[in-house]
Amino acid sequence: MEVRILGPVEVTADGRRVPLGPPQRRAVLAALAVDVNHPVPLQTLIDRVWNLPPDRATDSLYAHIARLRQALAGTAVAIERRGGGYVLEADPDRVDAHRFHRLAKQAQTHAGDDSARAALLAEAMELWRGSPLTGISGDWASRMRYSIEQQFVGAVVTWAQAHLRLGRPDAVVTELTPLVPRYPLVEPLASMLMRALCALGRTAEAVAQYARLRGYLADHLGIEPGPELRALHQEILRGDHDLPVWAAEEVVLAGVHHAVTGWAPLGQPPSWTRPAAHVPDRVLSRP
Repeated sequence: MEVRILGPVEVTADGRRVPLGPPQRRAVLAALAVDVNHPVPLQTLIDRVWNLPPDRATDSLYAHIARLRQALAGTAVAIERRGGGYVLEADPDRVDAHRFHRLAKQAQTHAGDDSARAALLAEAMELWRGSPLTGISGDWASRMRYSIEQQFVGAVVTWAQAHLRLGRPDAVVTELTPLVPRYPLVEPLASMLMRALCALGRTAEAVAQYARLRGYLADHLGIEPGPELRALHQEILRGDHDLPVWAAEEVVLAGVHHAVTGWAPLGQPPSWTRPAAHVPDRVLSRP
């Protein structure tokens, strides 16, 4: 039994998808799943599901919860009334986003063991099925989607760092090549890709990667890459191919903090995205 929000919102039992109904009903489930085992007040649920609640929003919410209870009957997950709201009662590991969080946090306890750290983060990354809350509209879903995506990218950066230290740049290039264009402002992600390319002797591609990022930042935001990435670019141009992976560690760990200490504040970009909070979501993460 699993509740999934790291992609389309769905519930699976015995390898089969449980029919949940329309998007609004899935939004109700997601609004409860992010706070699994913690009561969510009735008004908070309404605000998460509707930007502009209809006149009979409470009645609609009750109807959706009744149908969800029917769909979840006989499973290891239940929706109960508690504390003026509702709670999704389940083992947190049955909710993919919470399992992702646990694995990422556990990986941080293996700071001196890159093999264990990489394995835990790889397990967390396998939970990712696409953009979180796919098919769920509204401001709350957009903020939550953005927050979870940035935590995912932070975990990927740490995974890449561990693999580079282990001498596995090929795996880093495979994983990061499609992600860097999607998250052009996450400079530690670009840094790890450039280092991996250099480790494989593909220096020209690393330089081209920097040029693409620089052009994107200049065209869309009128800024230059950050000092760490500029310094890395200069090292590559000088032919210094023995690039220490730990040179970026301070920047990387600043971002990973959001992935291992709890959900990042909704709508607030992590410290490792550039520039700050005024950058639109469509720029930080491109489809």
